[in-house]
Amino acid sequence: MLYPAPMRPSNGAPFLAVLLALGAGLLAGRPVHAQPAAAVVSAGSFNIFDPDTRAEAGAEVDWAPFRLGWLPGWFPPLTPAAGAMVNSKGSAYVYAGLRADMPLAKPWELSIQFAPGLYRPGNGFRLGGPVEFRSGIELSRGLGAHGRVGLLLFHLSNAGLYTHNPGSESLVLTYRFRV
Repeated sequence: MLYPAPMRPSNGAPFLAVLLALGAGLLAGRPVHAQPAAAVVSAGSFNIFDPDTRAEAGAEVDWAPFRLGWLPGWFPPLTPAAGAMVNSKGSAYVYAGLRADMPLAKPWELSIQFAPGLYRPGNGFRLGGPVEFRSGIELSRGLGAHGRVGLLLFHLSNAGLYTHNPGSESLVLTYRFRV
């Protein structure tokens, strides 16, 4: 009889070294302008491609965008973001990362996001270990002078740091407002 391999960390040291080097390179950025912070709230479904989908809610804070001098001028500014999400089975994820907001036809905007963080499964879905990475894409529409409403699809995975790496996807409705 075959048994699944035990869950143990793989050798992710080279990957983490590259991630730390990229993080150090980000410190060379400069602010675009003094823009107020934004607050974001979200609600939707966690693990949408699994029969055991559960409700999810989250909150995020964004800071002033900045440009990296070594990136081409057409590349959008990067916005630091930090947040947390919980779901109805007790799982929780806290993260800090970056987003790049690209204007489309006014009032639409497309955003790509990446954030490493820490995951706790609670009574919910096990993703392989505590270190997980969130990558996502959001389409949003401006509402008035200070608000945006959007639809965000993101993937949560450990990028192969652990032997067990099922990943999960979430689809959430977001509301962003400038503070």
